[in-house]
Amino acid sequence: MPELKVYQSLWAMDGLPGVDLDHDVEGALDRIVAAGFDGVGVNLFRTARAEATARRTADEGLSWEAQALVRDADQLARFLDQAIVLGGASHVNIQVANVAPTVEEAIALMETLLAVSKACPLPVFYETHRGRVLNDLFWTTDILDALPDLTLTGDLSHYVTAHEMDLPPASHLAERIDRVLARCGAFHLRIAGPNQIQLPVEGATSASWRATFEDWWSQGMDRWRAQASEGDVLPILCELGPPPYAITDPQGRELTDRWVEALALKTRIKHLFSPAL
Repeated sequence: MPELKVYQSLWAMDGLPGVDLDHDVEGALDRIVAAGFDGVGVNLFRTARAEATARRTADEGLSWEAQALVRDADQLARFLDQAIVLGGASHVNIQVANVAPTVEEAIALMETLLAVSKACPLPVFYETHRGRVLNDLFWTTDILDALPDLTLTGDLSHYVTAHEMDLPPASHLAERIDRVLARCGAFHLRIAGPNQIQLPVEGATSASWRATFEDWWSQGMDRWRAQASEGDVLPILCELGPPPYAITDPQGRELTDRWVEALALKTRIKHLFSPAL
């Protein structure tokens, strides 16, 4: 039957108490493995970290999400080759730099990228993200209409902040969110608000947005499951970033414990995927 796998972002470990990604990446991987995550998400640009992650996940019988930011098809091809050579990646998550001034040029760029990623033996998903080609819902849905083979990693937090959404979201935005959810093969988890990309996972101030995101995630997982085949895997990454993503006090101290929140997200998304468990 179709399966959910929940990964932890290695970038999201940056700045946690007792974690030093520059000098002790193995310590961060120890914590992720011990917490029961199904794997790790790591940026291929961080070569040493990617190599350490590939080795460790292989040793543990886990997998990893390869991540990259690309500007053109040649760069994409190099990153895909790197992920394949490292071995053990379950899929590749791509952000596309916003180098196209019009949606027509963005579609042409994405066509060249899809031609490369279709030849890759790994699933390749394109992430919805601020400051990237898939920056907003209007361009994104135009691109989806033009490219029926494009599959997304849905990080919906960026759209909430980029569009300064109210609750409930305006109908013209909600309809586009629905169209994005229908094309997601993976998700990145974060709760946002109209003026802050990363709200606390728990607490009264986040309750309404948390409920909205959980509803979106549930809809997206249901959409994915409806077309999934036996043995298909839905990868979902907990990605609670360090400051300036995380809110801090005037002294620069984070207001919440991102690690505790990541564990809470892992538990919650598993429940949403399989409520009976």
